[in-house]
Amino acid sequence: MLKLINLVLFTVAVVVGITFMTATPPVSQKVLNDSSIQLSTKYFPKSIEIVGRDGYTNTDELFIKGSKTLLVVGNHDSLAVVKELPKLFDVKIPYVTVANISNAPWFIKKWAIPGKLEELTKGIDTPMIYDTDGLMVKSLLLDNLEATKFFAYLVNEDGSVKKIHTGTVKEGALENGFTPLEAKMALEPLIEFLK
Repeated sequence: MLKLINLVLFTVAVVVGITFMTATPPVSQKVLNDSSIQLSTKYFPKSIEIVGRDGYTNTDELFIKGSKTLLVVGNHDSLAVVKELPKLFDVKIPYVTVANISNAPWFIKKWAIPGKLEELTKGIDTPMIYDTDGLMVKSLLLDNLEATKFFAYLVNEDGSVKKIHTGTVKEGALENGFTPLEAKMALEPLIEFLK
């Protein structure tokens, strides 16, 4: 019996050792400079999911050529604050939000997040993109997934996209709430860029 245990342990050690010794090292990825690539709606996915709607929506319905659109990408805490934008400020252009949930586990994406996002969009007319696979975020070359940050882009009439602001909200804004003054302070710099 002892010989069998030793044989099993030796075999496991050999397999782990061979795997470790023959594994290829990670390939270094070339980091792209944001200024080297022109962001554009042509890199957006052709169809997207909108919170509260069944099926998919054509991206061209949200980003219409010939008109400017504000695009705000965020996670749960930051989206809770960003949804207050039309209540606190007179936003003159249409805007779209993107729920950046691509790193959430699949079961959370299917069961918990849809309900939370529907609560966030209740009572507002702003469409929210449910970016489950991260295609929208990747098309913007965005790799920051912090829950307290939001990223604002201006989609121009010609389809070009320009990053205009990175904002921060307090941690726990969704669960613990926030005051109107905290929301206004977080969103005011964004409004200044739009003037």
